Parts: sequence; C-alpha cells; structure tokens
Amino acid sequence: MKNFFGKKKNVIIVIVIVALICAGVGGYFYYDYAQYSDEEVYVSSVSSITGVSANGLNNRYAGVVEAQESWTASLDGSLSVKETYVEVGQSVEEGQELFSYDMSEVESSIRSAKLELERLNNELTAMQDDINELSAERDAATDETAKAEYTVEIQQAQLDLSSKKYDITSKNEEISSLQEKLSSATVTSKIAGVVKSIASDSEDALLSDSSGYITIVNMSAFQIRGSVNEQNISALSNDAAVIVYSRTDANQYWKGKITNVDTGSASSNSSYGEEDSDTLTSSSNYSFYVSLEESEGLNMGQHVYIELDQGQLDEKSDALYLEEYYIDLTDEENPVVWVDDNGHLKKQSVTLGEYDENLMKYEVTKGLELSDLIAMPYDGIKEGMKTVNTEEEDSESDELEDTEDSEDVGDSEEDDDTSEDTDLSGSEDIGTLDGSNTTQDIDVDNMTNEEILEMIQGN
Repeated sequence: MKNFFGKKKNVIIVIVIVALICAGVGGYFYYDYAQYSDEEVYVSSVSSITGVSANGLNNRYAGVVEAQESWTASLDGSLSVKETYVEVGQSVEEGQELFSYDMSEVESSIRSAKLELERLNNELTAMQDDINELSAERDAATDETAKAEYTVEIQQAQLDLSSKKYDITSKNEEISSLQEKLSSATVTSKIAGVVKSIASDSEDALLSDSSGYITIVNMSAFQIRGSVNEQNISALSNDAAVIVYSRTDANQYWKGKITNVDTGSASSNSSYGEEDSDTLTSSSNYSFYVSLEESEGLNMGQHVYIELDQGQLDEKSDALYLEEYYIDLTDEENPVVWVDDNGHLKKQSVTLGEYDENLMKYEVTKGLELSDLIAMPYDGIKEGMKTVNTEEEDSESDELEDTEDSEDVGDSEEDDDTSEDTDLSGSEDIGTLDGSNTTQDIDVDNMTNEEILEMIQGN
C-alpha cells in the first residue's frame, strides 16, 4: 500500500512539473511576441538634431587657419631651373621675380631653326625660278606634245613649291614658339604674399602630380578649414553661419559662414584608434571651409574651434529652434512632438515661439528638452509604438554580435552535457528554466503532500 501511494506521489510530481514547464515556455513565447510584434519607430535626441549638446553647448569642430588665396608656380617640363631668387618665408610682391630657367638649349634651337628657315627660303626661291624657266620654255615650244610635257612638269613643280611654303610656315611657327619661351625665361609671382614652400628639387616637382615648384599664399585674407565626421556632416550646409573660437582664449571669437562642405574627398578615421582597421570599423572625416567677416588676431596655421551659430552670443542664447518637420501641426492650435517615454512613443504638447522662414525652424519655448528623444511624424504614427534610439543602435549591434558569439559557445557546451532522465522510483534530473541542469535527489516516500507542493513551488 505504501508503494502504491509512493508511486502516486511521483506521478503527481511529474504532472505538476510538466505543467509548470509548459506554462513557463508559453509565458516566454507570449512575452517574446509582445516584445517584438509592435511596429518600431526611430528616435533621435533633440541635441543631435539641433547640433546642440545636452548640456546646452553647441557641437564643436576642429579647424585650422589657412590662406584664402594661394598661387603655385608650376614648372615647364622641357626646361630646367637655372636660379631661384626667393626663399621660404620671404614676402613677395605681385610681379616679383621668383626663378629663371636655363635657356641655353632654347637659344641654340632658335639659331638652328633660323638657319633651317633660311635654307627653306633659298630653296623656295630656286623652285620659283625653275617654274618661271619652264613656263618660258613651254611658251616657246611649237610642238603640242612638248607643251603638254612642260605643263605636267610645271604642275609637279608647283606642288613641290606649295609643300615648301608649308615647311616654311611651320618653321616660322616653331621659331615664334621658341622665342615666346625665351621671353618667359624668368617667372614672376601672380599675387602678393609670402613664399610658403619651394620644392627641394625641381626634378621632384616635375615628377609630382601638381608639378608645383613655388607656392605663394596671400597672408592678408584667411579662411578656416574644418574637419567633420560622417556622423555629424548632415548638420553642416553651405552658407550656414558659424562662430570660430580661439583655443587659448575662450572670449576671442570670429564670425563667418561655411562656403563649401567637401564631400568629394574623405580621410579614414579608425573607430578603435588602429591604423590598420578595416573599413567596417572606421569612419570618414570630411573637410569644410569657412570664410570670415574679419580675421584680425588670427595667425596662419593657428588651430581653432568651430561652432554653428545658433544665437549663443545673442541675448536669446537659451532659445531652442527645431526643424518644422519634427513638429506635428495636425492640430495647429495644439502643436505636439512625438517623444520617447521609457521605450514607447507618446505625444507631448509644446509651445512655439517665432518661426524662421529662412531656416524653416520653429522656436520651442516650452515642452521640449535637449535630452528628449523625438521621432519625425508620419502617416500611421501612434502612441505606444516601440522606439529605437538611432544613436545607440550601432553600439547595441556590436554588443549583440559579441553576445551571440558567447551564446554559440555556451549552446555547444550545453548540447554535449544535457541529459533528461526521469526516474520515477525515487530521483530525477530537473532542468531549470534558464537552460542549466541541476540534479536533485528527492526521497518522495518520506515526504508529506505539503512538502512535495512546497518543493515544486520552489522550483
């Protein structure tokens, strides 16, 4: 009788355990479905959208002062440099002599070409005399056959004469070109400025892509060349107003505007600081250029900071301006923005100030913070949608890949070690819901029903 009740208890335990496992698995799938079944919407921080950091400071970009105007004297590949009259750092005026070519070969070529021209002219004169003589002989001939032969001979001589005239014309052009080159024996500066560089070897300058020998920069007008990462380049545009700050004196600044964002060329920047990083773990930097309203106090090569001018120097330095397409004006009397609320989307009322027609931005005076995450409104957007932070997505993807690699290793180990043997006579291996396997020896024959139920609930 005791064995009967003992076996009955074992059967009850197995049934209850199976029920709990099924309930746990069903709950997991329900939770998993509830977590991923809803549509997701991407959100970004107001600070990244407006170019202002969450602490109220504008994003800053590194920059360097360089000459706005420069000119490079290139070399003639057919000539060699005879003498250089300037040195690096020397101030020069427009029209000042920089260097001269060795023209000995050019002068020799001119002399040879003139002798050749004289020979051609003499030959031309002789050919013309021959034609005149043939013409006279033809006129004196009485036999028609002889006249015809003279005519053919004269026509051939006239063809030779035309060819000789062409040779003379070509030789004259050659002499003119050599004389023009001779007149350019000395190269002068096209602008006033300072000699920035001189190629150490004229032959090296010829072999380089630019063929530049001497570079002159105009020191009276500066521009700023800034650097922006691909993740922030969308915040910059041509004609955007900027403020340039000194790195050594925070109270010293200059105003200007962006003249060009050079997206045509980029330099690679490793995300992990490794020079040999592949393209998947690196980002690109792009140059942009700023023209200044005035540049007094700046020096060539000086490093500076660049900020977009958001009015931070004006009285309304705390004003927040947001692109109009982020504001939902479905109800114009009650404008809202779609913000993230603990991973889900909700509508949030905002108070709007003035509207900038040029920038197409509204001033948001109330209801929005720089740290808020917002989405762009679109047809079908609704409250409760799950949000994905675009600024964290990349880093989360990397972490997920690392986690999956670890799980793959763990799964292979579990597959080797897992066993699910059930012994109804007195002991069993209970697989926990987290995937681990814990063996417990249970003496059900000496346990009361209350103890059995308490043991099951504990697991």
